[in-house]
Amino acid sequence: MWKDKRGLTLEGLPSPDDDGVVTAKAEWTQEGAKRSAPISADGESILRLSGKYLASWYDHNGKRQTASTRTTDKETADRIARKYEADAALRRDGVIDVRQECIAKESARPITEHVEDFLANLESKQRSPKHVQMTRQHIEWIVNEASIESVGDLSAASMMNAIGNLRQGGASLGTCNAYLRAIKQFSRWLWKEKRSADDPLTGLARFNEQEDQRHVRREMTAHEVAYLLEFTEGHTTANHNLTGRDRAMLYRLAFGTGFRANELRSLTPRSFDLDGDPPTVTVEAAYSKRRRKDVQPIREDLAALVEPWLADKATDQRVFARMPGDTARMMRKDLASARAAWLEEVKGDQAKLERRQESSFLMYQDHDGRFADFHAARHTYISQIVAGGSSVKVAQELARHSTSRLTIDRYAHANLHDVTAALDALPETRVHKPSVEVLSATGTDDPHGGAQRQAQRAPRETGRKGAKACDERADPVAHKKSPKTLPMADLGEKQRVKRKRRRPDSNRGWRICNQTSYPPKHR
Repeated sequence: MWKDKRGLTLEGLPSPDDDGVVTAKAEWTQEGAKRSAPISADGESILRLSGKYLASWYDHNGKRQTASTRTTDKETADRIARKYEADAALRRDGVIDVRQECIAKESARPITEHVEDFLANLESKQRSPKHVQMTRQHIEWIVNEASIESVGDLSAASMMNAIGNLRQGGASLGTCNAYLRAIKQFSRWLWKEKRSADDPLTGLARFNEQEDQRHVRREMTAHEVAYLLEFTEGHTTANHNLTGRDRAMLYRLAFGTGFRANELRSLTPRSFDLDGDPPTVTVEAAYSKRRRKDVQPIREDLAALVEPWLADKATDQRVFARMPGDTARMMRKDLASARAAWLEEVKGDQAKLERRQESSFLMYQDHDGRFADFHAARHTYISQIVAGGSSVKVAQELARHSTSRLTIDRYAHANLHDVTAALDALPETRVHKPSVEVLSATGTDDPHGGAQRQAQRAPRETGRKGAKACDERADPVAHKKSPKTLPMADLGEKQRVKRKRRRPDSNRGWRICNQTSYPPKHR
């Protein structure tokens, strides 16, 4: 019994020869035709002769390789096999550059195959499906826009032309940077995997997103957060899949931990350690953006609110399993309802109502064009941490960022009160006028300044000798007690004369450590 190349199990019987002696040959019927083949020496398989010769040799790494010669002529097959061996020897000796040979081979493949391999590599690194999908869209768009067919078609000029067309289509600089990041990451991967000779997009710089910000998030004030939580607690609607109590707890955890939407969505009652010191909330590595297990401390008052809320939750059930996918829409609706209730409080007072209507309190988009979507809760959390006087390192750890620059530049919002408080460290610039008593004690109480002008005019009128005589008449005792001083120029000359010049070899330590290193004129 044996299996053919298609995996089918076949059976045959040893066939006798003309003298009735059984030989090592099997006969069977396949697809209505009689077949026969010799049996191997161990009796475990049959031998089928191929129409073309196979060549076997050891490559430059010492591994055995086998390939078809694609010929039925034995002499030709021998020449091809010797060619394989000669090329392996040239690679071992460095005559043939293996890297360049590999690059030339990979360059012949279509660019779509490289893209698929790159995306498969991202999936193997446990990147999120959303990240892989967005990367695919960005790369495929640039490949089609720049008409890239092979690795050799990648160039900085073609990329910038494609990004320029994207920019003309109305895309923001942040969107352009997202496309640039994807294609630069793909180009870098090609170079590391020896699929291209170099990375042609290394010098391709990104745009300054600060020049064209379309969706700027803002920090919500403590009054806004408190009013939103109190209102949402009793505002249950069928639009968001969560009760008002659950949405209020979702907002509390977002403002109290800085967790992202997907991280909050993964929490279970086991994620909370409310009896610890301090109480913590844990996000497993599979759901954390940085793919690490994050244990985030929370305040005692927040832990006291979470504990009774978790009482009726199943142990292994996600507490926010029904959390909507469009969290920005949920936040926008709740902010609008809370603002409407806030305006309703002063509906009878027209003056207060007009002032509140002009305010940006609880607005999804304020008067400066900044947004308070769900991710703005993370901005608020980090901004409050920084404003509370925490160090940059502590703020970075709580924000779970890879660099402190990302924490400070993008997430820490300094409002006008924070900036004004920093001005207290500057010196006072107000001029304090001395009192009359102080002026009298110093002899400068003349309102017209006559004495001072007379003292300043006397040296100019009498010359140098006159100024000296005037000083002696003004205070003869002080003049006699004043010591004679030596001009700075003369003092320098005296010091230079008294200073003894030291020989270069006067340092004993230098002489001991460098006995043969004296200059020739001092030996």
